[in-house]
Amino acid sequence: MDNLLSAIKNRATTKVLSQTPWAPSLEEKDREILIDQLLELAAAAPYHYESAAKYRAELSSSLPFRYYVADAKRCREAVHFAAEHDVDSGKIGGMLLTAEVLMMVTWLPDVFGEPAVGREPIPFTGNLRNMEHVAAAAASIQNVLVGASAMGYPTYWSSGGILRFNPMRGHLQVPEGEILLGALFIFPEDALEHADEVITGKLRHKGKEIDTWSKRV
Repeated sequence: MDNLLSAIKNRATTKVLSQTPWAPSLEEKDREILIDQLLELAAAAPYHYESAAKYRAELSSSLPFRYYVADAKRCREAVHFAAEHDVDSGKIGGMLLTAEVLMMVTWLPDVFGEPAVGREPIPFTGNLRNMEHVAAAAASIQNVLVGASAMGYPTYWSSGGILRFNPMRGHLQVPEGEILLGALFIFPEDALEHADEVITGKLRHKGKEIDTWSKRV
């Protein structure tokens, strides 16, 4: 229990950047084990409502979220793809050059508006089912971040930036009918030792005093 509590408390936003591509830090077999472990943690998140049947054509689960996973090689390829298509990858590109794993996490709205070309269908209908779907997807993300941190891997939860939109979205095979909730970067265990730049969360310690956001009733 102490280890679990420590992992939750010590999980931290860590953006690891490089200007040059890193070689993968794990052998393919070990990376696949890591990915499976993290996906199992994601699947352990609670959810209240099953996803709509329309989402089960390719990925058949009733979970109201989906994970699209890229290994280190695919992350590096994404940087080259962005350059070839005149996409300014910025800090997202710097993290793609260092990440061991990227997980694109979407949630599946029951009812939504008309999607714009090359992006997800926002605005979506603000109903209870959709709220529950967002909560379930966020819980799965927290499971992944805490689990990765407990195993010694720095992590960063990004809103996606350029990865939300085509051509990058299509390159990573994320359907436009799903809403991206997070692009999760899982960095090598020793990433902080040789990164060109490390940026930590600005809100890490802000507003955390218990009596400022909770009330006994």
